[in-house]
Amino acid sequence: MANLSGLKAEIESVENIGKITNAMQLVASAKLRRVGKKIVETQEYVSEVYEVFNNIINQTENSIFLKESDKELKKTLWVVINSNLGLCGGYNSNINKLVMKEIKSSDEVYAIGTKAVSFFKTRKIKIKQENTSVDVDFSNQEAREIGNDIMSYYTSGEFDEIKLVYTKFVNNVTFEPTLLRLFPIIKDKEANVSRKEVMFEPSADVVLEKTVDLYLNTILLGTIIESQVSEQASRRVAMENATNNGEELIEKLSVKYNRERQGAITQQISEIVSGANAQLK
Repeated sequence: MANLSGLKAEIESVENIGKITNAMQLVASAKLRRVGKKIVETQEYVSEVYEVFNNIINQTENSIFLKESDKELKKTLWVVINSNLGLCGGYNSNINKLVMKEIKSSDEVYAIGTKAVSFFKTRKIKIKQENTSVDVDFSNQEAREIGNDIMSYYTSGEFDEIKLVYTKFVNNVTFEPTLLRLFPIIKDKEANVSRKEVMFEPSADVVLEKTVDLYLNTILLGTIIESQVSEQASRRVAMENATNNGEELIEKLSVKYNRERQGAITQQISEIVSGANAQLK
């Protein structure tokens, strides 16, 4: 009977956990629908800004934002986008593994999300700045504030290179950890002729200096929103799998419980019959 009590308690425990994972799945689904509406609008905006900015870059000859072929990049600032909450599958670990493959001992991290902060602190990697306020309501103003920090680090010469690592949203079940170089920008030598036909006044170099903030803020807005969508989709999938696995475990435990219970009843009947027969003798 002690074994039956243990099995019953285990079944109840799994059922309670299943209620939690199911609730978290519903919450993640609701957030996914909410933030998913932003991604379509944001992707269009990012695409337009990116195209215009590439036209500017391909006509620029001299700028601190362009990579010099002979310049050695000694120190990199890694802008790493993680989540504030866990239970989202491999969302955070995939990003952090990508960073750890390439990060140098002299590099520092701009950690976005509490999971990024704890991960890199544990590994004794220097964190330049923390931002744990990013959520599904992430706005253009917040992107501008982050962009201002990053821009000041780069233009002051504190860092030779800025890299951004985020999760690219492909669909509701596919997410790709992605690495982007923000600065210095590498000119596209294969750029088509149509881009060079665009004329900028007073010059592309001046326009670049004036619009680079817009470019940076747009990239940050787009990648962070895309990461938010990926996080919620990843959490929904993880909680759905956890709920399904819990249901399968409950079914197996219930079968085992019923067998144990039937065995206990059979044993009790056998003992009663044996005792009755002994009295008759």
